[in-house]
Amino acid sequence: MFKPISSILFATNLTDHCKPAFDYAASLATRYQATLVLLHVIEKMPDYVEGRLRGMLGEKQWREMAKAHENNARQTLIGKQSESRLIREALEKFCIEAGIDDNSCGYHSREIVVTDGEIVEEILENAEKFECNTIIMGARQGYISKGTTIGPHIKGVLRQSKIPVTIIPPVPME
Repeated sequence: MFKPISSILFATNLTDHCKPAFDYAASLATRYQATLVLLHVIEKMPDYVEGRLRGMLGEKQWREMAKAHENNARQTLIGKQSESRLIREALEKFCIEAGIDDNSCGYHSREIVVTDGEIVEEILENAEKFECNTIIMGARQGYISKGTTIGPHIKGVLRQSKIPVTIIPPVPME
């Protein structure tokens, strides 16, 4: 017998293929009056890649390039806003575009979490932290065939999760 659903973790990379999964998560949260936790994880560059780049460029040039890239990205993408705030705003927009806002929704509450690190690990840790009863993720449209594919992050969550995980296919391309 399943435990009652009181908290749902929706993990998203903010792409369009996640919208059907968000609709499902919001619908489920409304049905059970559950807390909906929206999670976006910013994946860090693996240490070995960073190490190789540092070795090729030299420490000084690496730091200069990293700093310049960070400054350019902030100027271009977010101006004076913090990265976390930009992503929170993107999640808010994602919710609004899906037709869900806090005033009209029937779910208990919404938490927005932006973190960085290893994606599978962060999803599982946040599911535990927020005492979630289920995890919902969106699959992507397949490249070779018209089927739905799941990537390594979804596979990792499916293998390691101790709570139910639901994978929602994207809206089929026409």
